[in-house]
Amino acid sequence: MLLRIASANGAAGADSVETPTGSRFGELLVDEALITPDQLTEALRVQSTLAAYTPLGEILMTRGCLTRTQLTSLLRRHRKRARLGELLVRAKRITPEQLQTALARQRQIRQPLGRTLMALGYVTEVTMREALCAQMSVNFFDLDHISLDPALAKLINEKYALKRRVVPILRAEGILVVAVDDPADVMIVEDLQRLVRLRVEIVTSTVEKIQRAFTRLYGAGPGPNVAADPHPNIMIGAVHDPEVADLAARVLKVKILPPLLAGELTDFRASSAGDPPVVRRPRSCESG
Repeated sequence: MLLRIASANGAAGADSVETPTGSRFGELLVDEALITPDQLTEALRVQSTLAAYTPLGEILMTRGCLTRTQLTSLLRRHRKRARLGELLVRAKRITPEQLQTALARQRQIRQPLGRTLMALGYVTEVTMREALCAQMSVNFFDLDHISLDPALAKLINEKYALKRRVVPILRAEGILVVAVDDPADVMIVEDLQRLVRLRVEIVTSTVEKIQRAFTRLYGAGPGPNVAADPHPNIMIGAVHDPEVADLAARVLKVKILPPLLAGELTDFRASSAGDPPVVRRPRSCESG
């Protein structure tokens, strides 16, 4: 198999250190001069009013206080990674008891927690990835509906793409958007930016969809599944990165409509339809 389930899923070790939450994380952002104390206070107020758990970093991003690049850079410098199990418990996708059962099973068979949760039937891959996307402020795209420009293969060669489990999906306005198997790999963006000399933004998809996109781009596989819709919807989860969603909507001529997936993911933000489709803009940070 070309790709594997995202590994940043709470396995023991240095890479699974809990991302600071709430006021502790906010204080770190203030200390780094990335946000002001007033912006932190307002973001914490907004977080407390939400029915479903939303990471503070995502709230600050959607309000325009913080960029995803700044967020991932901070996580990298402080060696902070999200623990998938705790994210799923906060989002009420699994119970604390199920998490403990999965952790015990993980210690026995020594495999990533996400894979263990799936094997136990507690979550699907979609649920697991959406939780990770929410924490990392990364969009969850359906790559099967995206037409890939063959020129993208010249920016990231096949050998590198295979090794790092990445597929470039669009280039525009000095930005290269790349689908990655592990959105919590905070080093991949810097590595790719050194390689392609462009600003790099990331999205993720399921293992099978990334595999098919890789085959289409590098192996002359079958084209995208666009059916009869000239502007297919490519969203699987919620819009966590409006800038990248907007860029995809404009350049790829696709819809950005977060769906409700059989009751699994209920914290989706509404998005307006249209042709060409657009993403609803969040309230700005400056608006208070």
